[in-house]
Amino acid sequence: MSVGDKAKHTVQDAKGKIKEAVGKATGNEQAQAEGQADQDVAHAEQAADKAKETAKNLGHKATGKAKEVAGAVTDDDGLEAKGKAEQLIAKGKQHLNK
Repeated sequence: MSVGDKAKHTVQDAKGKIKEAVGKATGNEQAQAEGQADQDVAHAEQAADKAKETAKNLGHKATGKAKEVAGAVTDDDGLEAKGKAEQLIAKGKQHLNK
């Protein structure tokens, strides 16, 4: 998830909390419900972005593993090292995505 997307979702969540609080304070049930809905949308979008990043990182990790194995089978140390490096990068990105 990009920093911009994360910020966008955080702002949307905050707007929803404010709208919900104003609705509670004024007795406006519609504003309260809209605020909660805004928060729910922000949380769903965050979860979707995390799922996309997870899938992307798993793909990179699998590609790295394939290169590592291919390098080991063909005695290509460079390809094997590149595969290991790609796996480590994917693992690091996945860790940051949590």
